[in-house]
Amino acid sequence: MNHINKSVLTIAITVACFLSGCSNHAPPVARPGSINSKLEQLGEMSYLQVIDLKAVKRNQLLVVQAEINNSDDDNQQLFYRFKWLDASGFAVGGDESWKPLLLYAYQKQTLTAVAPSPQATDFKLVVQSPDNTGDLPN
Repeated sequence: MNHINKSVLTIAITVACFLSGCSNHAPPVARPGSINSKLEQLGEMSYLQVIDLKAVKRNQLLVVQAEINNSDDDNQQLFYRFKWLDASGFAVGGDESWKPLLLYAYQKQTLTAVAPSPQATDFKLVVQSPDNTGDLPN
């Protein structure tokens, strides 16, 4: 009888540990080339989503287009900036200033940015909205 109680207890503890591990929500894993690998969100935005990112080289400069969607029936404010990176992942140029963008209810808007120099071969789009869980940009 004692052996059965120990087995039941061991199984119960194992199941409890498994279930507690399943309740933790890990952030999405960024796959190379995916939107998540190029996006840095300060907090979790409720109504604004980056739904498309494209990059191309034109005249030796990296050109990026991002499509932002407002899924709310109210206007939403977005602040964004690009971080430009070289082939080794180091920053190229100084920090860009935050740019404000107002998206009207259910609006999609396209942002376009051009790298500051030919050394920029990669980028990160940093976004933040006052209606999310992050802090306002400085």
